[in-house]
This record gives sequence, C-alpha cells and structure tokens, in this order.
Amino acid sequence: MINTIPVFQSKKERILGHCRYLYRLLRMGVRAAWALDEQHVLLSVGNMIYELNLETGSLSKGYFCGEGIRPLIFTQVDGISFVDDGIYFGGYLGNRDKKPVSVYKRVGKDKWEVVYTFPQGAINHVHAIVNDPYRDCIWIFTGDFDDASAIWKVTDNFKSVERVCCNDQKYRGCVVFALPKGLLYATDAPFADDFIYLMNPVDYTVKTIAPIDGSCIYGCQWKDKYVFSTTVEGDGRNTSRMEFYFGRKRGAGIKDEYVHMYSGNLQDGFKEIYKEKKDCMPYYTFQFGVFKFPYGVNNTETLYFQPVATRMNDLRLMSLRD
Repeated sequence: MINTIPVFQSKKERILGHCRYLYRLLRMGVRAAWALDEQHVLLSVGNMIYELNLETGSLSKGYFCGEGIRPLIFTQVDGISFVDDGIYFGGYLGNRDKKPVSVYKRVGKDKWEVVYTFPQGAINHVHAIVNDPYRDCIWIFTGDFDDASAIWKVTDNFKSVERVCCNDQKYRGCVVFALPKGLLYATDAPFADDFIYLMNPVDYTVKTIAPIDGSCIYGCQWKDKYVFSTTVEGDGRNTSRMEFYFGRKRGAGIKDEYVHMYSGNLQDGFKEIYKEKKDCMPYYTFQFGVFKFPYGVNNTETLYFQPVATRMNDLRLMSLRD
C-alpha cells in the first residue's frame, strides 16, 4: 500500500496542481528533500522549508528562506574537523546582480542560521555544498557566470572560505561526489561543452572522464555507480523577456532535444542508460527538461527518478533496474 501525503497548503493549490502545465508554470510541489531520520523529512516547497512527519502526515509551520531563495540540494555535513555536523544548504536564486548569498545550517525544527554569506559581487547562487571526509573539508560550488563560476574550499567552521578555482565554465557544477581520488562532478554549462570531470584536490587540475550531451543539474549515487542527467535549456545569458516566456532555442552546450542519463564510475567508465525527448513547451516558463532523483546514496537494485518537461513521462515516477 502507498500512502500519499498532501504538501499543498490551500484548496486553490490542490486544484491547480492537477494540471501539470500549471504545476510547472507555478513551480509547485517539492523541489528538494532530505530524510532527517526514519520518520522525519525536510521538504523544500516554494521559498519554504517544511518538516514532514511520515507517521502522522503532519507538516511543520515551516521556515521562510527569503524572497526567491530556495535550496537546490540539502547536504549532510558529518565528520569534518572543526566544522559543525548538521544539515546545510546554500541560497539558490536568479540574482543577476550578484547580491549577497548565504549558507544556512539547521539548528532545530523550522530553525536555520546563517553560517556564512558571500559578499556583494561574488556569486549568483550556490549550486552544491560537498562533504569531503578524504580531505577533511567542505567544498562549495557556485555559479553561474565569469568568476562567479567557482569552487570554494571551507575549513575552520566557515572562518576560512577560499576560492580555489574560478572564471571558467569547467568549474560550474551542481552534482559533485567526494571520492578518494578527488572530486567527481559534471558541468552545468548550457553555452559550453559539458563533461564529467575529476578534480585533483591538491593542484586543482581537472581530468576529463567523459563528455555528456548537455548541462547537468541533477544526479545521485546508485550503489557503486554515479548517475548524472543532462538538461534541455537555453543559453541562460542576457535572456530577453520574449525569450524567457516563449524561447525554445537551445544553448550551444545542449547537443539535442533529449534529456540524457549517464551511469558509471572511474573504474568502468560512463555510459548512457536512458533518455527522453523534451516536450514542446518553452524552456524558462514551463521548466527545463530534466530528470530528478531522490538525494542520498541509493543502495537498492532500483533507480527511481522523475522526468520533468518531457514528452513521454512528464512528472511521473519512473524506475530502472540494475
């Protein structure tokens, strides 16, 4: 038996949520989630973070992140010397003017505190916070353009936040895995060629592992493999109002109209395991074509994912078997 728990807070939301195009247009539903334990889950809905009790089905009153701010992903920081354990996220928002952007840590139910703020002019937003027990530090990946596309090394409980790489789209990543050999990540560059890279954390050089057919925003670890999915989107720079509402011109780094899924590891390499074609709706207004995944390590035989803005299975729950 499958139990369903509503996350919409009003009758209007529940009615609108039945139309998948309105659902996408209004950015409804859960955008990110993280299991606190067997009974409680963090949910990012709009600009709020709620805590869901799976046993009772009740939602907390929630935490307001700020106008236009949400997490792209939550991160569990654990076992890093001189950095407090806990759940963290970085502010994800449009922010073309590069206003200050903060990193937040959960300190209690519906309570978050700012642990660090990137100053005015530094970045557009935070893509990923990476727990790295092999180097005993945290990494932050930021975007999107010029020197805002960067990798930062965090030590001493955020008293030291050092930008170690910047000003190149090869440092623009959202899905990052800390491995003994370095940082494995895929680039999120709609107007440049995209690759899966391995970054050497000593000299910060990057090794090309495999090319991919578009920018990557979502991925996960599936047993001993790492999964990356590409995005069908526009260029992302200097988007006019007309392009925002009606545009369907792909960025130069988006090779075709398909969302591609790749799986593999450093030993066996990477290969495409699934793809779906983007639907006919405009990219920005009705969302990019992507595959979304549950966060965390999936040690089961089944990979679950949700296509968004695709022709065949838009917003459905899908699965692949190993």
